[in-house]
This record gives sequence, C-alpha cells and structure tokens, in this order.
Amino acid sequence: MKKLTIITINFNHAEGLKRTIESIVNQTFTDYEWIVVDGGSKDGSKELIEQYKDHFAWWCSEPDKGVYNAMNKGITHATGEYINFMNSGDIFATSTILEEIFSKPRTADILYGIMKAQNVTKERMYIGNISPEMHWHKIYYLNIGHQAEFSKRKLYKKRLFDETYKIYADWEWNVCMIAKNRCTTQFLNQVVALYEGDGFSDTNNKLAIDELYLIREKYYSCLYDDDITEFKYLTIVKKYWITRKLYFLLSRMANRYYKYFEYKKY
Repeated sequence: MKKLTIITINFNHAEGLKRTIESIVNQTFTDYEWIVVDGGSKDGSKELIEQYKDHFAWWCSEPDKGVYNAMNKGITHATGEYINFMNSGDIFATSTILEEIFSKPRTADILYGIMKAQNVTKERMYIGNISPEMHWHKIYYLNIGHQAEFSKRKLYKKRLFDETYKIYADWEWNVCMIAKNRCTTQFLNQVVALYEGDGFSDTNNKLAIDELYLIREKYYSCLYDDDITEFKYLTIVKKYWITRKLYFLLSRMANRYYKYFEYKKY
C-alpha cells in the first residue's frame, strides 16, 4: 500500500492542470499513487492527461455531477494510507514538501499545514487563519484547505463528501470528523500548498455563507455566534464534567446578563 494517494480533479482548465501536473511529477517523494478525474473537458485537458497517463494509477474523462462528485469518484479508486486533493491549478509549495512531511512517522487521522492563495494577478498571500490545534470548537470558524490536508483513507470509508453542498462539502466533512467523530489531528507548521484562487468558492459568497450556516446549524445547533468569545474559557478549563450544550447554555446566559447590565448604563 502506498503512503499517499493524490487526487486531482479538473474541468476545462488545461492551463491549470499543466501546472498541477508539473508540481506533482517534480516531487522528490515517490511513495504515492495519483488519480486524475476529468469532467469531460473539451479544452485539451484530456489530451494532456493522456500525455502523462503513465504517471497515473487511474484516470477518467467523463461527465460528472460537480466538484465533490468528482472528488468522491477519485476516493473510490484510492488505495493509499492518506489522501490529498490537489486539484487543477493548485500546486505543492516546493518539490520536497511531501518528502519533508512523510520522512517522519505519522499516525494522526488528519495532517494539515498552511495553504497560501495565489490569485489571477499572481500575488501570493495567506488565506484565512490556521490553528496549531484544530479542536471541535476551532473548526467552527476555521476550515482546513484540502490542498494542505492529508486525511486517512479509512475516514472516507465512514462517509464520503456530502454532495448536497456545492462549496463547503470539505468543511462539512472536516467538522463531522473532528467535532463529531473526534478524529486526531496534527499540525504541519509549514506552507504545504499554493491555492490558485478566484475559483467557484471565491466568487459565490452568498451560497458559501448559506452553506456555512447550514453546517453550523447541523453540528452546533446549541451555539450562537456570540458564544465564540467564550471558547477561550473552555480551552483553558479543558474539563468535561459538564456537557458542551450545558456549557454554552450557561455561557450564553452569562453573556446576556453582561450585555443587559452594560446596556442599562446608558
């Protein structure tokens, strides 16, 4: 069994696919298999894939039902211990990054590092924030970029990505695994990947916000945004003699009283 399965999905983005291919074939790390799922592109992507087909463990070029349907299709053909999604246009930060990561024993369910965004003007910047401790309350507002994430394949046997989400199915999956199933995580304190940016999730803000609230309602129904400020106390206490729900109910009550008396001053 290979240590890693890299899955690349693509649709009519031959230019970006070429960058991704070059990034992967130039890796000094070789203990991986590579799966490419193309959605039936008509821009020369298929011809590019055929040119590099000897590098792939499996590939296809056929219509699919969207990003996460394609990613799920790739998962079903994966055999590696860990899975990483490096989709067309995205690249690994350096040619040695995978060797640096997997030269050490790794046992955590989910490994994750830093991802940088690169927009169409080729300016590079950090995207969002990342925490060295990705607990259930951190994943509430901090997702892990799948380009910089390595998740054990056994986790996907529990469930694949929920394809009803068009933008944040990967966030919903991470919340399920970390907040609900309490999977172990390990932070890789280095830049792992460069994200192309300006994609579907970057240009559909309303849908992204709608899906984010759906995820929070599903997994954090007892929690309001105001309660985020109270995470710091929960992190310090780190005791589970009361349930999360009771903790937040008490926290919310304290917040309401505080705001009430602050309001009464005016």
